[in-house]
Amino acid sequence: MRTLPIELREQAITRRQFLKTTGFTTGLVVSGLGLEGIIASKQAPVYAQERAIHFLLWKNFSPPADREIIRQGEEWGKANRVKVRIEQINANDIPGRASAAVESQTGPDIIQFFHNWQVQYADSLVDVTDICVDLESKYGGYLDYAKEHAMYKGRFTAVPHTIVPNIYVARKSYLKEAGTEAWPATWDDLRREGRKWKERGHPIGQTVGHTFGDAVNFTYSYFASYGSKERHPDGRVAFNSKETLEALKAFKPMWDDAFDPAGPGWDDSNNNRAFLSGAIAATQNAPSIYLKASNELLLDTKGEPLVLDIAHYPDPAGPAGVFHYHYTQQLGIMKYSKNIDICREFLIWLLDKEQYARYLRRGQAYQSSPLRAYLEDPMWEMFPALKPYRDWLPKGLRVGLDGPADEKAARVVQNYVLIDVLANVATGKMSPEEAMLWGEKRLKEFYEA
Repeated sequence: MRTLPIELREQAITRRQFLKTTGFTTGLVVSGLGLEGIIASKQAPVYAQERAIHFLLWKNFSPPADREIIRQGEEWGKANRVKVRIEQINANDIPGRASAAVESQTGPDIIQFFHNWQVQYADSLVDVTDICVDLESKYGGYLDYAKEHAMYKGRFTAVPHTIVPNIYVARKSYLKEAGTEAWPATWDDLRREGRKWKERGHPIGQTVGHTFGDAVNFTYSYFASYGSKERHPDGRVAFNSKETLEALKAFKPMWDDAFDPAGPGWDDSNNNRAFLSGAIAATQNAPSIYLKASNELLLDTKGEPLVLDIAHYPDPAGPAGVFHYHYTQQLGIMKYSKNIDICREFLIWLLDKEQYARYLRRGQAYQSSPLRAYLEDPMWEMFPALKPYRDWLPKGLRVGLDGPADEKAARVVQNYVLIDVLANVATGKMSPEEAMLWGEKRLKEFYEA
């Protein structure tokens, strides 16, 4: 056998490596045609698919967080030769996009879901249990409700990413001018004090409209504080109860006496604008109001920094106690993706502490982590005024109000069933008794049909 000189052998190896890199060799092998076959078939060889992922998520209420997630996508993409396309839309539009993607089996590779929306599409989502279990082992486990929102039938359908906590935000000067000496401890107290605020032209602002965040947070917290439930342990609807009726009977006069009547038509941004403009005295909200006032150096009517007049308080108590619902956000990988392994690698990197802590901190504590270790993150010392959010973070509710956070509970929250119950009472469209029966009927359509 004739042996090539060593310099020619080295040249041949280099050429083979080059052909492999360009995909030419792969194209010939995958096609199974050879050069003559390619010419005869008049078809180009099949080259390796482009390394690219499409990541769909919301337009954040914290602009620095948006800038950071885009920067991180670019950084990882460049280092790994992957084109990372990050698309941001209004959170209220995500359910429609996700549903269309599942139905058509095409669309974003990774989708951000809120509450437990994604369990409706569990069969279309990649099992990410191994990723989540590893994160739990490193960072002290997940907060209970965040874990329940991410799991379905014993597996993680999506990776818990963040939590947006919600408590009350209030103008201290408005409360003081009205003679309020302490934040209301109960809903009855809120009605009494809120009436004073409203009489001075500064009501409480609260949405009970079809919007993804604030309406859900308020409604679920309020019903839970009265002990109202969606389901019995055996799965039957439990909404028709003395607790629910008591909650609705108390809600109507409180709404009329203390709240802005425009609330049923509000989305998640209306209360922010109303608060920052001085139109309302208080609202249940995430940290976005404080952060906007701080970042933009907003001043009150006296020319003083508005942030000095902002305080944060827990929800008032009902007969069953104080409860808070904080909406969770999960990242799900779609099974139709042609780059599932790349998506997994990206999420593992994104949730690594070096990147993840930077994202939370640059987001200025607007979003919190579902992982317990981050309750002690230095981020909270960076924004001490927001510590009340951290303090109430571990005590969050799950969707379903005592029932499991399953696909039926996801459809209930996504269809605003309980929010509509409150809206029907607030607007006078229904009496408390009628609203309860209407809500029971709607819940049965989802839970018992």
